[in-house]
Amino acid sequence: MPQQDTGLDPKGIFDLPNVPLIFWSVITFVVLLALLYWFVWPPILRQIQQRQHSIEQAIDEAERTRNEAHELLEDYRRRIEEARQEARQIREEARQQGEAQRERAKREAREESDRMIKSAREDIRRERESALREVRSEVADMIVQASEQIINRSVDRDEHERLITESLDELEAEFTGAGAEGGRR
Repeated sequence: MPQQDTGLDPKGIFDLPNVPLIFWSVITFVVLLALLYWFVWPPILRQIQQRQHSIEQAIDEAERTRNEAHELLEDYRRRIEEARQEARQIREEARQQGEAQRERAKREAREESDRMIKSAREDIRRERESALREVRSEVADMIVQASEQIINRSVDRDEHERLITESLDELEAEFTGAGAEGGRR
């Protein structure tokens, strides 16, 4: 049986003629790794660190911004509450002022009513006194005339005064008694 060529090296991995090629490939790979480590890795590492630092700064800035926003929100809420409190206080003051003004208006109306009643009572008293004087005068004249006709003589001045005073006192007593009874009804 003839051997067939499978394309694989029959001697395997340790083919001596190919050892220098493997050696130089390994050396080249190690040199390439060394060059990458000394010349490429530091800038990449620096870029990664800078990126990490800028991300940390962005996170810190975002945290500061969030804290500031939170403080502004709290300040805003505090101001709103102060404004609400001030509005409540203004409403309360307005209510108190309105209440005081209403009470003042009631008091002034009562005082005016009392003044009007007092004035009306004073007017009534004056009118009553005036009417009593007028009635006295008329009654006195009528009594004198009636007395003269009854007695058929002229009454002297003292007698005239005495009769008028008695009659007026009786009339006033009757009038006052009738006025008091009328006031009680």
